[in-house]
Amino acid sequence: MLISMAGDGAILIDENGADHKIGVPKGVVKNSVGAGDSMVAGFLAGYLEKQDYDYALKLGTATGSATAFSEGLAERQFIDELLRQI
Repeated sequence: MLISMAGDGAILIDENGADHKIGVPKGVVKNSVGAGDSMVAGFLAGYLEKQDYDYALKLGTATGSATAFSEGLAERQFIDELLRQI
């Protein structure tokens, strides 16, 4: 289960019941529409790439944050920048 807590970060509870927690990068929210969907997309892309929940959660959080900090959907360059901050 993937849970976004907006500015308080996110939690993933995996199939074994282990929880994975992460904070968020700093930024100014411009538009939160699509941020949750972006987070899910980033999480899935990260998991498919590395089969690692911690990396997937990190990429999902960066992707969702990049969308929230943008006027439109996240762009890869901005996602990568935020990924380095987490």
